[in-house]
Amino acid sequence: MTKTNTLPTTTLPHPPRAPGLPILGNALAFRAAKGIPVEFIQKTLRTYGDIVHITVTGRNFYLIGHPDLAHEIFLKRVNEFHKAVRISKRPIALSRFLGHGILIVDHDQWKPQHKLIQPLMHAKHIERYADTMSKFGEQMLSRWQDGAVRDVHADMTQVTMWIIAETMFGMNIDQTPDMQRESDTAQQIAVYDFIAPMPKWLTGHRDREAQRVNNFLTGLVQKFMAERRAQGQVERHDLLSLLMDTRDEDGNPMPDRFIRDNILTLFFAGHETTANTLTWAFYYLAQNPVVLAARHREVDTVLAGRTPTLADLPNLPYTLMVIKETMRLQPIVSALPRAILKDTELGGYQLSGQSLVFTSPYVLHRDPRWWDEPEQFSPSRFSPENEAKIHKYAYMPFGAGPRICIGNHFALMEAQILLSMMVSRYTLHLEPGQMVEAQRQITTSPKGGLSMRLARR
Repeated sequence: MTKTNTLPTTTLPHPPRAPGLPILGNALAFRAAKGIPVEFIQKTLRTYGDIVHITVTGRNFYLIGHPDLAHEIFLKRVNEFHKAVRISKRPIALSRFLGHGILIVDHDQWKPQHKLIQPLMHAKHIERYADTMSKFGEQMLSRWQDGAVRDVHADMTQVTMWIIAETMFGMNIDQTPDMQRESDTAQQIAVYDFIAPMPKWLTGHRDREAQRVNNFLTGLVQKFMAERRAQGQVERHDLLSLLMDTRDEDGNPMPDRFIRDNILTLFFAGHETTANTLTWAFYYLAQNPVVLAARHREVDTVLAGRTPTLADLPNLPYTLMVIKETMRLQPIVSALPRAILKDTELGGYQLSGQSLVFTSPYVLHRDPRWWDEPEQFSPSRFSPENEAKIHKYAYMPFGAGPRICIGNHFALMEAQILLSMMVSRYTLHLEPGQMVEAQRQITTSPKGGLSMRLARR
């Protein structure tokens, strides 16, 4: 008798489903937001529970709203919830540009990469970049003048681009505008892969733009790699040189593609993120004069107007608390997607395979079950005694679990140095009449920039 294979049956219920339109499902919420629709996600989770099923043009999504479920997804069952990088075997989102870099690959491929790259992000390497961060902070401050109105987001993007270009590539700052332009285009394409999924025959323009960006990025990295090789044994400490010096377990140099994918991963992860965090920090400080006064007392006592050094950072704890609270209200990434390949169980519900699971740090960070007065800007939440009480997976600005952002220490050090020196020299006031709206692509920035008037202290 031939044995017949049967699929296992389950009596688990499916999650509640948010109502939507025929065919389109809940796609209009994504299209209207032109990015990640966090308000829709937040409202849907509060209405239907901590796991909610939605659809976007026929694709199944599950929204996740509880830190215990995030704990399962990002730590306990990390091998079941995969990086969401392909649709119908085609690369999508940032995988179009970062290939098989450490941010993109699934867990089995991530482990060996992490083993090789993690030592390069160790404190002994990262801390040597503190002087570079201060140097470019001073260069930006040299452009500021008392009474001037500046687009602070543009300024923070520029200064962090200078820093990442030198620390990653040892790159001349005059070349950074091209990098910024292509970075912006890559983000737009990556978001539209999620919010406007279409069959390949309808994505020709998007695919061509992605290929153009990839050609630019690949050519740039290859140019810098050729320069390093031509220089021979010259000692350099930028991360591109360190990656090129890395050897696998057999003592062989890493393939050029490995270097290309990972140096671009570190570039993407280490530039736009800090720029946005600093911009939002200035926004919240301008609206909270009591917090700003406390910041002034700290920097005046510790720095007295001088440029901060690495040794000053432990004496600037309130600055770090301001940064962490900024990342709570405006997390670097507002939603973290994972893919499930086959039917599975989560939180007592059955989830269908070939679906996307969205966990939103934005929603978790503003949930009144885990935060008192969650809409209020209150850095004291991150005092040592209060931070110890925070549910670990209710606060995840850098992601969570083993796949937490490998550059988080770099980002926090950079933000602490730049924010300290700028607040020490200037008070920034919001220009009246502007509509400040968050634009949530891969990272979250103020749409159209942020105009602020400088007042020299």
